Amino acid sequence: MHWEWAPGATIRTGPTVCVDIDGVLSDGRHRQHLVTQRPKDWPAFFRAAADDPVIDTQAHLLDQFADDRVIALVTSRPEWIRSATTRWLVDAGIRWDLLAMRPDDDGRPAPAVKKDVVAGLRAAELEPVFALDDDPRNVVAYAEVGVPCLYIHSGYH
Repeated sequence: MHWEWAPGATIRTGPTVCVDIDGVLSDGRHRQHLVTQRPKDWPAFFRAAADDPVIDTQAHLLDQFADDRVIALVTSRPEWIRSATTRWLVDAGIRWDLLAMRPDDDGRPAPAVKKDVVAGLRAAELEPVFALDDDPRNVVAYAEVGVPCLYIHSGYH
């Protein structure tokens, strides 16, 4: 798992909030058909993410966390879409400090990816203390590694 700090972010350690993007901050309902059809078209699904509307109430929720909290966006989006994702986040005015994305060649289920991110954050002295996710499997995964997670219903899962 690879992460990068947000442009202009202060690199620091400490309490960290892990936040999913798709279904939590971005509304990707317009592109769900690309992964419910057979065969699934994952490249088109991720390319279409640039057109997602922001879910304002949840994006504003991030502003309610204390300033000393690191906001880590933990997504199963592949690394090849990092620049488009970063552009979307900046244009949307979403608060974030670092962006963790799935390696392009990583086909594991999202819960395994998110558990690895938590381990990597801990190794870097970033302590995940809370998470927001829309996939019930990820909520369970966070609980298994000791991170309380609030389930956000997106209707995707």
